[in-house]
Amino acid sequence: MEQEWRASVTVGAVRALRDEQYEELHRHFAGVIRHESAGQRLHLLWRLDAPSLVEAAHKALNTAVEGLGAAMNHEPQLIDLRVVTAEQANAERDYPREQELMGYREAAEELGVSRQRVAQLDGNHPDFPRPIGRTAAGPVFTAESIRSFATRWDRSPGRRKTA
Repeated sequence: MEQEWRASVTVGAVRALRDEQYEELHRHFAGVIRHESAGQRLHLLWRLDAPSLVEAAHKALNTAVEGLGAAMNHEPQLIDLRVVTAEQANAERDYPREQELMGYREAAEELGVSRQRVAQLDGNHPDFPRPIGRTAAGPVFTAESIRSFATRWDRSPGRRKTA
């Protein structure tokens, strides 16, 4: 018995796409196609029918490799593949997993700096985490990403030496 599934794939090292590449992707994927230029990643989300998770995963992987190969003219660098039931995908959309979030104020407290310094880090530091969203009050980050940044942040004073 066929069941509806949602598949998502993330492809790394993808520069800007040409119009004909988008058209080819749309021929293979009847769903969401989003290119993230800053991270050079391509995200694909589509639905498929299969009788089991194993068959859905095989079908999703084959569709991804075939469609991306046709659009990109080379072997794609898949970095993520996810297949879930349509019900699970809808549940995750409607009732997302609760996360601890931080704005500039909370990040400043966590890092032991001012809110202005967090804004500087957000705009200028290459390792500072990307926000997961924005509100009228400003960007919102996961607490996990801020804490991870804090462990690897070089806080030595003064200008950094350039190579």
